[in-house]
Amino acid sequence: MSVSIVFDMMKNTGIIIEGGSVNGDTVSALVLISLFTDARADESDTLSDSSNDLRGWPGDTFYDAPWGSKIWLLYREKLTTDVRNLAVKYAEDALAWMLVDSGNGQMAKSVVVTGSIPRFQTLALNIDITKPDDEVISLTVSKRWEAQRAV
Repeated sequence: MSVSIVFDMMKNTGIIIEGGSVNGDTVSALVLISLFTDARADESDTLSDSSNDLRGWPGDTFYDAPWGSKIWLLYREKLTTDVRNLAVKYAEDALAWMLVDSGNGQMAKSVVVTGSIPRFQTLALNIDITKPDDEVISLTVSKRWEAQRAV
C-alpha cells in the first residue's frame, strides 16, 4: 500500500491522500496522529516563539509514554539539511512506539524514515513501515516550507 500526504502547516489543514485510504488502514491513521499531534517540548528544547508554551497532548497525563512529535518546533526554522535531519529524528521518535510490544504484539517490525528536500521549499519525509506479517506500508509526507518569521 502506498499513501501520499500533503499537509499545509501554514493553515494546519489540507491533508490530501493519494493511492490509498487512511480510513481503512489503521497503521496509516496512527502515523498521521503520531506525526501531527504536538509532543510536549523538553525544557532544553528551543521554542520557535517566545511564548514558553511547551505544548503537548493533554492525554499524556493518562499514558505512560507521550504521544506526538516535536516537528512543530521546526515550523519557523529555515529549511536546511540540519532541519531536515532533525525532522527525520523527530519523526523516528514519534513512531518508535510502533516497535514496542505493549502486550498485544508490535505494530511494526521496523520503521524507516528518510528525509529529502525534493524541490525548493519542500520537506518530504518518506516512511516505510514493515508490519509483523512483512507487509510494507510506504507513506510520503510533504510539507511546503515557508519562512514564518516576521521582521
